[in-house]
Amino acid sequence: MAGCAVRVAWIVADASTHGVDLLIPRQRGGATRLRGSRCDGSLPLTPDEYDRASRTLLQEYLLQASPAQRHIYVARRNYDDSPEVLAWLAGRSELDRATALLMYWSLGAAWFAQYASDGDVPEHERDAYAIVHGIEQRYLAGFYADHGLAFDPCNWPGPSAGDHPALTVRRAVPDTLLAAVVGARAVDPFAEVIDETFDDGLPLDVAAQLQDLAAAMQPDRGPALGDAVAGNVDIYAEAVPPLLSPLTTASDAGWPVLESFLRQASPQQRHQVMLFAEASSLSDALQWLLEQPTLAASSALALYWNLGASWYVPFAMIEDVPESHRYTAAVLRQIEQRLAEGAYADHGLGFDLEWNRPRFPTRWPGREVLRAIPALMWLPRPGQIVQESDDVDFISGLPEDIADALANARG
Repeated sequence: MAGCAVRVAWIVADASTHGVDLLIPRQRGGATRLRGSRCDGSLPLTPDEYDRASRTLLQEYLLQASPAQRHIYVARRNYDDSPEVLAWLAGRSELDRATALLMYWSLGAAWFAQYASDGDVPEHERDAYAIVHGIEQRYLAGFYADHGLAFDPCNWPGPSAGDHPALTVRRAVPDTLLAAVVGARAVDPFAEVIDETFDDGLPLDVAAQLQDLAAAMQPDRGPALGDAVAGNVDIYAEAVPPLLSPLTTASDAGWPVLESFLRQASPQQRHQVMLFAEASSLSDALQWLLEQPTLAASSALALYWNLGASWYVPFAMIEDVPESHRYTAAVLRQIEQRLAEGAYADHGLGFDLEWNRPRFPTRWPGREVLRAIPALMWLPRPGQIVQESDDVDFISGLPEDIADALANARG
């Protein structure tokens, strides 16, 4: 593979110079608070106002940030948040070419190689594809700056050329973008000092401003994932809980992989899936497990709360639930019924809301309650509290090898 011979030893840029290169540049009078946070008494913000204000805040930070800071932001940001900012940054000539190359691979250049033309790209992937394609054209044209940063796409912990070996390559990545950028400074965005001084690629004070903006959103924007009580809204806030869908096992190329694993999985492994699985991608697996009398009752309870049971309390009848969520509402009612009937096993597994914080808040103050959550669902279940394992994919709850096999099967 062209360009994969060079290996870069990671260091933290200028970490020995009191962290100057890793902090927000000082202007007149010392460190300044970036504009964009609307703390003028005219709160709350609407979603559109939040989008504009957060975008302004991020752009102002990135305009004054050092090349190393921009590199950290691109590597550590949440790619589902503010894609417009990433597209804007990718179009700026002062961006270091090493950072542009990192962004190119981070956004899935290897994945997009399966598409022969722009028209073949699914609609939901087109925003990222447009950024990747634009970077490729600019990079080949020598558009980006050289600030001395180094980056090797074949020697870093993020996405790289070998990530999707089962895909048919219909439009190969140019050799130039496979080659390492040789530079005097290799910034390690994943170093411990970065974890201590940055949050999602932003210095802590900038991240706090972004969180302040999110907290100023209107209450109906919804709670943050992981919040015990709705109202503590952060940049990961969601307005609605996750969804399950009608079964599609017959058309899912990955279902044989999932079914084989789920049938032989230990109670603890099944519990990990219920605790950590992303509902939309593993909807069939979650529902299959719910049908098994050998499933631990604590596992069913974990999924119940992770599906956002608290969101449904204003709806007395399933027919009252918004159409998009009626199917999930019906599944939640089934979990309640089966737990009340003792239809699940024990296996010595426990679940306690004090220890197992669900993905969605358990309480939503001020939300009208027309159908209260049954008392049984609040009770802790004694037994082993299953913790997240290093061997488990944190997005799917599956063992890493099973998650990889599933991704390959689904292409």
